[in-house]
Amino acid sequence: MIQRLSIFAGDSDTLTEVITGIASLSGYTAKLYIWKKDGTVVGTITGSIATLTITYQLVNESTKVYPVGELDYETKIFDASDHVYTPSNGTLEVKTTQKNDPT
Repeated sequence: MIQRLSIFAGDSDTLTEVITGIASLSGYTAKLYIWKKDGTVVGTITGSIATLTITYQLVNESTKVYPVGELDYETKIFDASDHVYTPSNGTLEVKTTQKNDPT
């Protein structure tokens, strides 16, 4: 599914996906890949799997160093038998903020 997501630089957020089309995520690994338009990797986040739901945690330490602007992203689930699926992809917009740390 193609999506457009946005986050302020330095904020934390959660991305949750419910997977359909397969019976179980047992034995699967989930990753969220984020990269610049030129192909430079910005980050990789391993998802937490519960039944058919995957949760990705975007944390302050990572998002405050993401470049402001539009990045590309995709999620991948895969197992040891080389079954690979891309549940979502799209644009992650990182917005500028006046303060990365409210203290």
